[in-house]
Amino acid sequence: MAMDLDEMILRFFRNDIGRILITDEDGKVLYEDAKAASVRQGKTNWNAACPPPAYGQRAEMWDLLDNGSGKTWVVYSSTFREDGHLRQIHHLMDTSLYMDLVRDMGEYSKSLKNEKDHDGLTGLYNKSRFLELKKTLFRNQKTIAVFNMDVNNLKQMNDVYGHEAGDRLILKAAESLKKIEARNIIPFRVGGDEFIVVAIHVNREEAERILKTWEEGLAELNRQDDGIRCEIACGFAFGGEDYDLDEIFQNADEKMYADKKARKGEGNIR
Repeated sequence: MAMDLDEMILRFFRNDIGRILITDEDGKVLYEDAKAASVRQGKTNWNAACPPPAYGQRAEMWDLLDNGSGKTWVVYSSTFREDGHLRQIHHLMDTSLYMDLVRDMGEYSKSLKNEKDHDGLTGLYNKSRFLELKKTLFRNQKTIAVFNMDVNNLKQMNDVYGHEAGDRLILKAAESLKKIEARNIIPFRVGGDEFIVVAIHVNREEAERILKTWEEGLAELNRQDDGIRCEIACGFAFGGEDYDLDEIFQNADEKMYADKKARKGEGNIR
């Protein structure tokens, strides 16, 4: 009797391809087949290359190297939620079989996704990606921190010195955000001079430290003698367990405008 579809899929992944591994949010192995176990237990860079999803949740493709044999695998990792818990499934593919095809397809897919999800000037995630994650990922975390930011004097910079100078101002703002970017700290450019940073899996103290680190990084950039001084108004809001996401974003937005108004009173913005 012919195999049903589920059985065919299981046979393909477990027997013909193999090397399937599932981990929890702390990196603990929940399931692995024999082929995956033999790879993971070798002298590989598994722990460094694949942190637990608690540190961020992005599907990835990465290379796993066995320092003992010199053999490599390409690993596809995707994060999902099951019964309220984070899980990550990894598929280990032997690069000696069809690496050229896999990589070519992966690079092409990545380039298409990059164009769709990223801002062309800064390379940060764009507004479309922000709105997508706001509907999904950002609503299902234990804690969340939001930093709503607005670059001051962009219009004045464009009007007086031209749009090239305005772009340099935006790039400096983006560079300050890239200094704090991590798997669980995600910056977005959501408008001409508007940026949002969202941090997940952080407590309030860690969130405040992120803010301070960003402020110090921006100050360091402003000490450069490049003729571009970047001033950014920022509103910070934190959400604990059972937070209201819309309320968090509104709170951060209101604090950003209050900061902008205070800076205006100091004569720092248009």
